[in-house]
Amino acid sequence: MRIVDRYLISEVLISQIAVGLVLGLVIVGSTFVRLLGYSAGGNLPVALLAPLVAVESLKAMMLLTPVALFLATMLTLGRLYRDSEMAALQAAGIGQGRIYSGLLLLAVPLALLLLWLMLAVYPWASAKSDTIQREGQQRMSLAAISSGRFLTFDSGRAVGFIGGMRHGGRVVENVFVQSNHNGKRIVLLAHDGTQKTDSATGQRVLMLHDGVRYEGSPGQADFRILKFKHYAATLALPSLSGASDKGNARSSLKLWQDGSMKDLAELQWRLSVPISVLILIFIAVPLSYVRPRQGRYSRLAVAILIYVFYANLLIVAKSWMEQGVVPAWIGMWWPHVLFVLFGSILWWRRARQRSGRRKRARVAQ
Repeated sequence: MRIVDRYLISEVLISQIAVGLVLGLVIVGSTFVRLLGYSAGGNLPVALLAPLVAVESLKAMMLLTPVALFLATMLTLGRLYRDSEMAALQAAGIGQGRIYSGLLLLAVPLALLLLWLMLAVYPWASAKSDTIQREGQQRMSLAAISSGRFLTFDSGRAVGFIGGMRHGGRVVENVFVQSNHNGKRIVLLAHDGTQKTDSATGQRVLMLHDGVRYEGSPGQADFRILKFKHYAATLALPSLSGASDKGNARSSLKLWQDGSMKDLAELQWRLSVPISVLILIFIAVPLSYVRPRQGRYSRLAVAILIYVFYANLLIVAKSWMEQGVVPAWIGMWWPHVLFVLFGSILWWRRARQRSGRRKRARVAQ
């Protein structure tokens, strides 16, 4: 590796670590505040707040790694231009091509790492987040049930009574439930019960054990008494948010095998993150040019606006693909093509400026 390449990589890495720390603090702080409000609203136990913040922050950092490298490259090259180091490099015959080759030694491994993270770790983190939220809502729903008083379910159409609770409220004892089904009165009595979730529908049900079911009215011909060992009583409790079959929680292989437009949109979204690393590096080199008297941060606001526009185009492209507005072969690739063209225009303008200065210098001689 050349000395210039090592120098560029070390300077960009130092800037990226600094930018990553700032972004990390912002992400963790905002995620913590958002989930703290979620917990204060009675939807998440405090004990699950820390692991959920960690998982959500991990997902956010994966998505923001390209912009961290983009800004770090802009800061590094802007400083080289301001301190006239870039002019010295150019005088030594090091042009934009050599700058690109040095930066790609950093960007390509990072893009490959992000490719693995987005295809394997991102769906795992999404599924883990859904599991934590599901467990939290189950705990909160059980915590809201107190023993020794009647409770209403299913918008008042069912009435229940809990005689006691144990194991931190996860198991209820001496359960009584009365409801009406198709005009028939149904009464359930059970020794104990636990709350579970239907894996197919995501709806919560009360699993009763060792009980009796009374159906109809005593003295009528259709009156029945049934004893059961296990009985699933659907109480129409609030549905859980974040079902485990959400697109962002499914494995990349499963998305590819199913092949629906929504699945392919999610898969292309994951591929867009590592692709954006290379495209943003391509844009950063000509965009970072500043005159020696300009500040190193003079182009930073423009870079942020460019990234925001790029990210919003990707969001729009994903939405269009999910809705079937664009075919799968166009999918989410067109924003990348647009920004490659944009970077090519910046590179061409920068090359013309350098060529014009060389011509003027020869004429002056």
